[in-house]
Amino acid sequence: MPVQLTTALRVVGTSLFALAVLGGILAAYVTGYQFIHTEKHYLSFGLYGAILGLHLLIQSLFAFLEHRRMRRAGRPLKLPAPSQRSVALCIAAYQEDPDYLRKCLRSAQRIAFPDLKVVMVVDGNRQEDAYMLDIFHEVLGGTEQAGFFVWRSNFHEAGEGETEASLQEGMDRVRDVVRTSTFSCIMQKWGGKREVMYTAFKALGDSVDYIQVCDSDTVLDPACTIEMLRVLEEDPQVGGVGGDVQPPGKGMAVEDDQVQAAQVRAAEVWSVHQCNNPREQ
Repeated sequence: MPVQLTTALRVVGTSLFALAVLGGILAAYVTGYQFIHTEKHYLSFGLYGAILGLHLLIQSLFAFLEHRRMRRAGRPLKLPAPSQRSVALCIAAYQEDPDYLRKCLRSAQRIAFPDLKVVMVVDGNRQEDAYMLDIFHEVLGGTEQAGFFVWRSNFHEAGEGETEASLQEGMDRVRDVVRTSTFSCIMQKWGGKREVMYTAFKALGDSVDYIQVCDSDTVLDPACTIEMLRVLEEDPQVGGVGGDVQPPGKGMAVEDDQVQAAQVRAAEVWSVHQCNNPREQ
């Protein structure tokens, strides 16, 4: 059966069911028919309550069936072989709260994806921005896999004292750090979020197959990369996938009220017939 027809039938069926329930509730309320009641009606159970109870039961049943269907649809996870698909997570940071940044980096460290590359670009290279590099070293540093570079410039604006030669040397250094390090942090001249993301994309170039992005106040679910990559790999018409971003307390325990909790149990997808991949940039 075509997908459009199935969807139309579900919409019609749901609408008719809703009308039937509303009609039954209205009729029960108007008639006031009661099955059981005590003297002076301190306690009673009537047609109105029976319909409401039945409605709640049916809703719970449908919710359970839909939840089970979604869980089954998520199995098995068809994860591409690591040698065939590579992913880089790019984190944009700007004057972030230290606690939020720590939680973001720790969640990135826990992502269940082999050889995931993590690139944090800090929008600012002044002394007051240095604490973000310190937090990077605290959470992800301390190994040969981590690299960093404090750049006086960015890809579109030269910093104070830069020459053409030193600017090119800085660009080469950024690319080298990002491509050779599993965890990298680039601090650069302030230029706004677009400039931060441009640096990450430009430095990565064609070295990875997919790029995942988030802000520095986002807590990532360990399965987020696998789930989003699964959607991209299963449907060639899908050009982009967004996570199910939820506030704290909605499905994920987070200590702070303002930290975003990014969960990818259900992915939102957009079909793109002509979409560039990183190799074409």
